[in-house]
Amino acid sequence: MATTTDKQYPAEHRPFAVRHIAHFWSTLKRSGQEFFKGDPLTEASSLAFTTIFALPGVLILALMVASTFYDAAAVREALYGQAGSLIGASTANDLAGIVQNADKKKTGIFSQVLGLVALAVSASALFASLQNSLNRIWKVKQKPGKAIVRYLLTRLTSLALISSFGFLLLVSLVVDAAVVAIGERLGAWLPAGTMLVGVAGLFLSFAVVTTVFAMVFKFLPDMRIAWRTVWVGSLFTALLFSGGKYLIGLYIAKTGAGDAYGAGGALIIIMLWVYYAAILTLFGAQFTYVTALQRGEHMQPLPHAVKTTPSN
Repeated sequence: MATTTDKQYPAEHRPFAVRHIAHFWSTLKRSGQEFFKGDPLTEASSLAFTTIFALPGVLILALMVASTFYDAAAVREALYGQAGSLIGASTANDLAGIVQNADKKKTGIFSQVLGLVALAVSASALFASLQNSLNRIWKVKQKPGKAIVRYLLTRLTSLALISSFGFLLLVSLVVDAAVVAIGERLGAWLPAGTMLVGVAGLFLSFAVVTTVFAMVFKFLPDMRIAWRTVWVGSLFTALLFSGGKYLIGLYIAKTGAGDAYGAGGALIIIMLWVYYAAILTLFGAQFTYVTALQRGEHMQPLPHAVKTTPSN
């Protein structure tokens, strides 16, 4: 039954801001309802567990891509600096040690090739696990009898994404260096130059995070998704992630989650951080799916996939 307010102010006649806030709230509420119909906590736990084995490979391959075009030491410093802002400087140092041990050079061509293949397989396992979760959200699955095709496509897509992350790290480094150089010149005659550099750095970091989510949401699910929907979902997820990472870090720091595990505390902290980050990512993907539904987009599975249930 329509209320007096609804009769006086139909949806199309409401103020612009009110309409968009109402639409956002409707999308958010439906996303929450759909999200908890699945088993997101178990999926996030699986992703956290897989990450422990896949993370060294992901980082090593991304570093290899970025270091091809930029100073290797600067690339590593930037990467672990970013990691330190997320999981703490001490845990980031432990992570650097794990990656360094995993990246020890092997003697002999065969050993080097075998080591590189092992890294690629372990790194792509994380994206394969994430792809399964995204396919569930998008209500799509691989066609029967396509196991080999699925495996190869997932691995190739995963390696392409890892290479893209390395390229994004490179772009971030170059742009960040340019911002700092401009800031130093501005600081000489503009008192607010340092503050402007800080703000520009925040925008740069946010843009990189948004782009990462956009690539994941666009290329991992076995579904054709319009770019406009992908950008809406990735922007929302980046905002969610940017706020959530501080709360996650605060929780880990205040509870001393890794203290009881001694030398293994770094791994526990990484798993906890990935666990909560995975929940935010999966919810962002659910928001993207609901956005597509509410826009009435025609969602078509890729040739090797099929819908599990009709979208409505």
